[in-house]
Amino acid sequence: MFGSVSSKQLEIIDNYFRQFIEVVQYKRNEFEYIESTGNSKVDAMFKEWNKLIHSTDAQIKDDMKVMGETVLTLDKVEQGIYKYRIKSKTKNPMITTLSSTINKMINTVEKDITTVKDTMNSYSQDDYRTRITVDPRIKDNMLEVMNSINTLGNTLNDMAKKDLNNGKMLEENANNMSSSMHNLAAKANEQAASLEETAAAVEEITSITRNNAENAVKMSSLGQTVKSSVSNGQNLATKTATSMDEINTQVTAINDAINVIDQIAFQTNILSLNAAVEAATAGEAGKGFAVVAQEVRNLASRSSEAAKEIKNLVENANSKANEGKIISDKMIEGYEELNKHISETIHIIDDVSSSSKEQMTGIEQINDVITMLDRVTQENANESNSVLNMAKEVSSISVDLVNNAKSKQFN
Repeated sequence: MFGSVSSKQLEIIDNYFRQFIEVVQYKRNEFEYIESTGNSKVDAMFKEWNKLIHSTDAQIKDDMKVMGETVLTLDKVEQGIYKYRIKSKTKNPMITTLSSTINKMINTVEKDITTVKDTMNSYSQDDYRTRITVDPRIKDNMLEVMNSINTLGNTLNDMAKKDLNNGKMLEENANNMSSSMHNLAAKANEQAASLEETAAAVEEITSITRNNAENAVKMSSLGQTVKSSVSNGQNLATKTATSMDEINTQVTAINDAINVIDQIAFQTNILSLNAAVEAATAGEAGKGFAVVAQEVRNLASRSSEAAKEIKNLVENANSKANEGKIISDKMIEGYEELNKHISETIHIIDDVSSSSKEQMTGIEQINDVITMLDRVTQENANESNSVLNMAKEVSSISVDLVNNAKSKQFN
């Protein structure tokens, strides 16, 4: 075919072929063309081969350019950069299909990533209305990611709606709580002030009751003293009545003696009259006796008058003694009545003293309870003020929650 071909030329042809294989296998970038071998037929063959090799080399270089751009583009994709595409062209249909497929894939991934990014940015800006429309062709991990984002959106949407409702409810309850606690704190403070006044009043009542109890004891002691004095007066009145009875007895005896003296004076007067008659009968001898008789009669007359005066005095003394007896009896009755009333009074005073002691004990217990209530009320007032402050803080927080929930957009 080639005529006579030397071994050297065969070696050149073999090396030329091997070089071509290395170029086709991308083991070398440049091809060393041979234009002349000294054999015209071989040179004619190399000329045809050179055309084919040059065309193939150009295509290989285009393929390598596309493949290099593909590597760079996929490296950017690996870094998360999706704006680069494979722009070089080649006549190799397989590489063209590969680059086209890769570009289409990057377009799809960029579109999906952009959708995910925009959706997540919307969520980050508190807009939970956006949802991803999932292409039916999307499968596996990307489908799971998109569905998860949509689920997250639904969850955030529901949470935002719930937060708004809860915030409004919390705001309303916080306002009601704040109002109630404000009223409670005001009433607790009023109650504390009232209890302080009540405690002061009870303390004053306790002091008065204590004084009343002490006065009741003193009154009981004075009552006993008065009762003792009344008993002494009653004894003295009884002795006076006894003395009056004895005086009456003596006056009666004196009266009887006066009657005897009066009778003696009467008889003496009669005897003096008889003696005067006898003296007159005796004449001159009886004159002296008549004088004596006259003196005796005068003495009898004075004795009778004196007896009458003494009798009058005795009767007057008897009358006064009887009046004294009546007065003594009335005094005894009065003392008995007074003693009875004083005994009843002492009994009442004892009851009052006992009741005052019990009342004082009860009031002291009430005073202790009111003191404790005052302390507890003061503590409650302080707690009410603390809770009121917390209610105000909760109200402020609820307002912030409502404002925060209102700033979010949801369906």
